[in-house]
Amino acid sequence: MKVLVSCYACSPYQGSEPGMGWNFVNCLSRYHELHIITEGKFEADIRRFFSENPEREKDFHFYFIWKKRHKKLRKIWPPSYYWFYKAWQKKAYKLAVELNERENIDVIHQLNMVGYREPGYLWRINKPLVWGPIGGFGQVPWSLIPTMNFRGIVFYACHNIINNWQMHFMPRVRVAMKKTAALISATADTQSSIKKIYGRESIIISEVGLVGDASKSIARRSKNEKLKICWSGLHIPRKSLNLLLDALAICNSDNIELHIIGEGSETNRWKRMVHKLQLDNVVWHGWVDRTDAIKIMQCCHLFCITSLSDLTSTVILEALSYGLPVIALDHCGFSNVLTEDCGIKIAITNKKQVVSDIGKAIMKLESNEDLRYKLAQGAQQRALEYNWEDKAKTISKIYESVSVQNI
Repeated sequence: MKVLVSCYACSPYQGSEPGMGWNFVNCLSRYHELHIITEGKFEADIRRFFSENPEREKDFHFYFIWKKRHKKLRKIWPPSYYWFYKAWQKKAYKLAVELNERENIDVIHQLNMVGYREPGYLWRINKPLVWGPIGGFGQVPWSLIPTMNFRGIVFYACHNIINNWQMHFMPRVRVAMKKTAALISATADTQSSIKKIYGRESIIISEVGLVGDASKSIARRSKNEKLKICWSGLHIPRKSLNLLLDALAICNSDNIELHIIGEGSETNRWKRMVHKLQLDNVVWHGWVDRTDAIKIMQCCHLFCITSLSDLTSTVILEALSYGLPVIALDHCGFSNVLTEDCGIKIAITNKKQVVSDIGKAIMKLESNEDLRYKLAQGAQQRALEYNWEDKAKTISKIYESVSVQNI
């Protein structure tokens, strides 16, 4: 079929949304003729890919639209991003109308950005529309907002209130939800929210997937070897490294070593916290390139995620693929990825309970290498279930289904 894809962010060389967009269209191009509208700043990356892989250029039809930017305004008022993004979506709609008239498109896919707040305008075209993966409905747990600094408390309290209003009352979102032929949710929580708020069913397909393989050999931790834990991410309030630091203080063990990757506005505060808690076995790596980050992760035995607001972070699949069991909050997309065969999910009631349960989970794996090794093997198996090829096959079936319904 001829499929028109609105893929705002798309790059073969980047992670996050651009990498997600590329991995989806890359695999889907094996099944359909794709006409892809993307943002102009990604043209250089895509042209570079075709110059390095000229045999692949015939598999894609790319169209580039530049988005206007106002960096100073963005710093003053971050939500201003949506003003310019909305304008880009209007341009994408105008181009999509022209492409449909010229190519007689069979199916349209609103792919990314993942957030529900900007559904675009492609639902106005009289062709079956697939929208997703969709995310952004998740709320930061109210009981854990007080664990942030003052700025984080104010920001995420307002975020929860505004987000709740937006998901219920944004008119264009409600219209798009109604007119879309098939909806794809990024997480089970999103699926539940879409059903509850809009009365629509959706299929769950995670927005992240395994890049590479999961073939690294897994070694047992020797008897006297410290349990090395890896934490990676931006040092910002919602990533909540402080919860893990408090848990390590409870563990009070010299046989545990924490490796921290990343930097940000909270770095100094968290370093002061480490000093106050007298945690001696903490290694700060700062920002490192991807190769070094992988080396650090592969030298560790366990991965911890303490984020209070995410969809499904790519780093969780990377950790699993390297044979690292994961300890994460039973929240966001982590709830969908983790099973009892590859990690430990921490329920959320209040700070004291969360910190205590993280500490118990760490000590459980520190004292039972057989269990940690079993979870490490399960981690690699779980990572393999998130390959992009299977996602593309599932979406291809959705295309076929909505196309048949439109006949």
